[in-house]
Amino acid sequence: MKKIVTLLVGAVVATALTACTGNITVNNKSADDGQTATEETVKDEDAVDVEEAQPEDAQAAEETEPADEAVDESPYDDPKSLPLYKYQGDDEYLGVISDYMIAEAMEMNGENAADVYIPYSIVAHTDDRNPDDILVYGSFNRCGYNLLNSTLVAVSGSWDAGIFHLKKTGDGDYEVTGADLPMTEQESIKLFDPLPGLYDKLMATFDETGDELRQEEIAKYINTNGLYITQWQEYGYAPKPVLNAPPTPEEENFYTHTSQMGYSLTYDLRKFSYRGDATGESYLKIEPDATWTGTSMNVNSFDTEDAGEAITEALSFTDAESFDISDSVIGDNISCKRAVYDEDISDGRIFRYICYAVPAGDKTITIYLYTAVQEGVSELTVEELEKTFEETLKTFNVL
Repeated sequence: MKKIVTLLVGAVVATALTACTGNITVNNKSADDGQTATEETVKDEDAVDVEEAQPEDAQAAEETEPADEAVDESPYDDPKSLPLYKYQGDDEYLGVISDYMIAEAMEMNGENAADVYIPYSIVAHTDDRNPDDILVYGSFNRCGYNLLNSTLVAVSGSWDAGIFHLKKTGDGDYEVTGADLPMTEQESIKLFDPLPGLYDKLMATFDETGDELRQEEIAKYINTNGLYITQWQEYGYAPKPVLNAPPTPEEENFYTHTSQMGYSLTYDLRKFSYRGDATGESYLKIEPDATWTGTSMNVNSFDTEDAGEAITEALSFTDAESFDISDSVIGDNISCKRAVYDEDISDGRIFRYICYAVPAGDKTITIYLYTAVQEGVSELTVEELEKTFEETLKTFNVL
């Protein structure tokens, strides 16, 4: 089973994908009137071939922006005051496009907006024959990040292959007048039909340079603003160091999460990925793709003081008809109830659950541990599953 990297924030569901620094021009020649756009005719001497689509400033960034000059050594105390991303590249259109993308994300998410949005775009082709409707073809992407200690954690993202429409203003600047950003790949391919071969070149460039270029764009944002941020993290994966940043101190890998559900706990960013919304919160164990089991700890809150009722609600998606509930303790010797349930799956796997019900005033907080038991992949016993989250559960507190 492949790990799911689709991120949920509020009502926005988007796939967080790899990024690029500023832009890579795959092709920038406008089709002349009467000319049929083909793979050969849309290419000119200024265009970057797919094979050569590597950012020229990639090496320079590492040589000219060393960590001791680029990173402020004082922690950024208020994550919500992180400065807005501003495009730093040379493309004349991507500045206004990036601003538009950020404003759209912030408006869409409101109070649930990420601490910072870092766009990354690949310009494939521009047609500026009509100054009132300049067409910019490309891959237009953004990632939203929250700052946890000194780690930027991806919490949302979008990837769109399409066309931005711009017009030139009286003062010589540009403004976005619209965007054609299809929801499906087939629609994007159709949108690129007038320029045969361009979509495939764009995708090849993105695939070949994405991860490296994304890291460079993150580093550029941090360096430009002099921030103390040492690593970044994609959901389900271990943190990666920011280019040229100092090593992350051991203690900053442990983040204390205070939940609106009325609890707090401390977890290791190198071992678990957090994701949460109004419906619940989850701490996913970081595992290799080849042996991924979805092992996780999941937290919910229910308007009941009855532990049995809360456990039944927390595991209502299973086929269990009843649970054997026993006394247990959690965190700093907090009394709670506990139930264990194994569900046999038709493909031979076993879905294993351990659920705790913790009193929290007139509510009950449930914490269920989950893993998929599969021969030859992962065969965690109940004891081993509890051991996986033992250190994290020791820090659990009801607020």
